[in-house]
Amino acid sequence: MEDSIKKLVNQVKLTGVIAELEVRQGTQKANPQKGSVAMPYISVKGEIQFGAQKSMSRRFETYVTKYKKNGSENGLFQPTLNFISTAKSVAKSSMEEATFISIQGEIKTNDYVNKDKILKEGLTIKATFFNTVETYDISKSKSENLATLGESKIDVEGYIQSYIPEIKGEESTETGRLKLNILTTDFFGNIIPIKNIIVPKEFFEDFQKIYGETQTALFFLSYLANKAESKVATVGGLGVQRTTDGKTYTEMVLSGANPAVDSDSEVGISVEAIQIALKVRKEMLDELVVKGYQGKATASAPMGIGTKGGVVAPNNDLDDDDDLPF
Repeated sequence: MEDSIKKLVNQVKLTGVIAELEVRQGTQKANPQKGSVAMPYISVKGEIQFGAQKSMSRRFETYVTKYKKNGSENGLFQPTLNFISTAKSVAKSSMEEATFISIQGEIKTNDYVNKDKILKEGLTIKATFFNTVETYDISKSKSENLATLGESKIDVEGYIQSYIPEIKGEESTETGRLKLNILTTDFFGNIIPIKNIIVPKEFFEDFQKIYGETQTALFFLSYLANKAESKVATVGGLGVQRTTDGKTYTEMVLSGANPAVDSDSEVGISVEAIQIALKVRKEMLDELVVKGYQGKATASAPMGIGTKGGVVAPNNDLDDDDDLPF
């Protein structure tokens, strides 16, 4: 049992077309008091579409300096410079001209106070590596290639905070799926809540038998498109009324998981450690609230189930997106 939270697995790989791309280059000002010198940097924020539907998109960002704090060269700077020199987005060119890439990185928090003074807790992708994909079928359109080559792989080691049956509709009907909330960490060990992961119907019973709250496991996830139910025409009124089609949206869905570890085992994460980490996070969120709106959002043989994984900028301020993990 650990009294502090170790660095947990947090790996993301997204393959698709660059939908949006914003690049800034400059030089950090020197800060003699902190011993820092003027240093070139690259800031990249964008969005990648990894499926045929536009809803199959997620935002990413990275900030790379030319040198590390110890003065040595940063090995990520030149590859990032090479990437931005040729990258094209759908927004500034076209779907057919946009760069097909694979992004590797990790999930990170994106918490901020919006212009209505409401605290928004979100997630984004911190990109580390950008690799241009050259293996797509040039005889097909980029949209057709996205349907076959676009992918999302998320390997996350997480502490199970809770899970409940998913309920939808005016009559609060159970869907046969579960909604899972877990806690993982970023590179620096800061706690990251990942909410509303969908456990599909085929795992509904087995998941509840095998996994429990306060256990930790490695979860294999991916983004899948779903469609909201159509809105039935209003009763009454005049003439023929339209039924509104449901909008397509993206869910983070469980495809498999490794065996769980109990919180009181030698390699488990204790409840006390989680409580301490959550307290630290709350203090950080409280500080954001005090600072208020800062303009445009910024980043801040045991059993397993299913298919195992293989994964070696702000979010838009959407008030209707609270039920989605990203």
